[in-house]
Amino acid sequence: MSWYRRSLAVGALLVALAGLASCGHDLYPIQTAYARPGPYATMKGTVMGSSGTVTYDLYYPASYAALGFKSPIVTWGNGTDGKPSDTAVLLTHLASYGFTVIASTLANTGSGKEIDAGARYLVAQDSVPGSAFYHRLDVTKVAAVGASQGAGGSVRAAMTDPGLITTVLTFSLPSLFWVNPNPDCPTRQDCLFGLSGLTIPVFLVSTHGPLDAIIASPATEKGFFRSTKVHTALGIILFSDNTLADHPSIATHPGGFLGYATAWLEYQLRGDATAAGAFTGPHPELLSNVNWPGSATK
Repeated sequence: MSWYRRSLAVGALLVALAGLASCGHDLYPIQTAYARPGPYATMKGTVMGSSGTVTYDLYYPASYAALGFKSPIVTWGNGTDGKPSDTAVLLTHLASYGFTVIASTLANTGSGKEIDAGARYLVAQDSVPGSAFYHRLDVTKVAAVGASQGAGGSVRAAMTDPGLITTVLTFSLPSLFWVNPNPDCPTRQDCLFGLSGLTIPVFLVSTHGPLDAIIASPATEKGFFRSTKVHTALGIILFSDNTLADHPSIATHPGGFLGYATAWLEYQLRGDATAAGAFTGPHPELLSNVNWPGSATK
């Protein structure tokens, strides 16, 4: 059977499972729960650089008083030629769970410098009287998150600043073959990354799509997974929003990614025991989900 026909067959199975779920059989309750919008209204803002241009977009709870807890920080890195608005669904979704998200506006974030600097900006704002973030943030809980080139940048940010960043979440972390000089990285070395030296937990997310078969294949992600010496989850999604998931899907069809991505951050940044069940215990939900074949945890 060809790869395409296998994909169609799996797609038919997923449709059948979706029908069961609609009849009240919640097959994957953790994914379902955290894919729903969070309980908090959100706002969007910007950070202006010294030149008068917007350097970061912000996605954050509209009322910190409504949270009842200090807001963990999520710092985001775009994929090549990307911008935060491309992934606004994901970033707004995270804000609705009480996270404060800062997203670099740069189209190249592979060095990780701007990802780390975004987190550092919010940490500083937590101590500035009159700031919207004054004494509202949990500066001890920080996630570096990114897609494609930004995924590599998030790993580099964590390696550079392990005293600040406490977890990493990557979408389609690319094969090192694709790491090349760009405006953010004068040399290839400035964008290269490795995971063997990570000292914090990481969740690697990729897809079974044809573009990711070239850029961030399941085999590539499994190699990264095997190289880590920390608590690691590997999630390889097949379909998202009833569409074959692929390299750009976190921007174009993000619905299927939201549940486990949010659960990871709830687990890592807020100690949510329910969310942890997707990745820990004798039967992690991620590993039983037929839409995430090839996933693993350690």
